[in-house]
Amino acid sequence: MKKQHILGFFDSLVRTPAFLFLCAMFLCGALAGGLTGLHASEGDSAVELTAMLAALPGQAVKSVLCAVLWVALPLVCVLLRPAAFFLSGLAAARGFVLALTVAVGVGREESLLLSLCAAGIPAVLSVSALLAACAMVWQSGETTGRYSLRTCRTPYALCILLAVCGALLRVGFAALWSL
Repeated sequence: MKKQHILGFFDSLVRTPAFLFLCAMFLCGALAGGLTGLHASEGDSAVELTAMLAALPGQAVKSVLCAVLWVALPLVCVLLRPAAFFLSGLAAARGFVLALTVAVGVGREESLLLSLCAAGIPAVLSVSALLAACAMVWQSGETTGRYSLRTCRTPYALCILLAVCGALLRVGFAALWSL
């Protein structure tokens, strides 16, 4: 049986210690966000965050810009020292926000399906894009001594495209839910 691999560049990227560490940081943030969201009460900012999902179809451009911003932030993180600290913090923050959104929806029960569809399913694309972008930036700094995306411009552009697709999928789920 022939072994299937992810697209060339990403195959070697997901086997790096940096990618595994970023995944672990994402999961730590997701755990913290999930616990915070389950304990959110009416009037909390966490509840207001999930209420914005209902208004998402009218704000499709903002949703896409936010998705692109998450993937562009690793380029800002490398300007700060130590870059690895800020990249891992970014992965943890994304996990926190995503889990918080879903957990508040689980706590409110009437929007459980909306939270899972509008946040969870598109996150498969956007989170993988963010983790790959962070790992690419981290690896470029380790191999060349300075952070440069000259060797991985196309994969980074693919990550941005995946994030945009995830945002459009999120908007589509919210639009279907409001019908």
